[in-house]
Amino acid sequence: MNRLWRIFSGISPNNRMAGKIVLLIALAVISGCGRSVLEQKTGVLNRDLPDEISSRVSVIAYKGDTLDYVLTADKIERFYNKRQLNAWKVKLVTYDVKQKIRSTMLADTTWVDEARNFIVARGNVVLNSPNGQIKTSIINWDRNIDQLNAPEQVELTRDGNILRGQNLRTDATISYAEMDAVSAEGVIKREDIDW
Repeated sequence: MNRLWRIFSGISPNNRMAGKIVLLIALAVISGCGRSVLEQKTGVLNRDLPDEISSRVSVIAYKGDTLDYVLTADKIERFYNKRQLNAWKVKLVTYDVKQKIRSTMLADTTWVDEARNFIVARGNVVLNSPNGQIKTSIINWDRNIDQLNAPEQVELTRDGNILRGQNLRTDATISYAEMDAVSAEGVIKREDIDW
């Protein structure tokens, strides 16, 4: 360092300023190289990241050799170890044992827990079956016992009649319906009323 200073002290005052700048740059370069790029620390990988992300995809599920359902979505995130998937802009078509369409469900987002055989559909949910149509904001579907629960406001349409209520309980084909706080809109036939 003294040797460098002796070299710069013999330079004229105008050149001394330039020399000092060069000296500062040299010191910055030397001190900045003290730590290797290979010695940098990185954080732990986030385990909540999906194992797979797919766009415009269909997932086909079977029960043995029989087609169970087809889930089509704009985007899917799969988690292999948890056996779960998240899907956006979803169409879910379920089939019966004769391979006929049992029901069709549309939703903004869907969460599928394959390990527990449980599906949660959220946002503009519409379920169509031969027995009617359900419109709501969320459906929880326990596929083990084929029970659907729509805990929020629901609109159920059957044979042109509309039932509105909350906390709907039914199955995928809407073969029965139980709900709370019900209001109705439609035509009632005289013979359908149990006096």
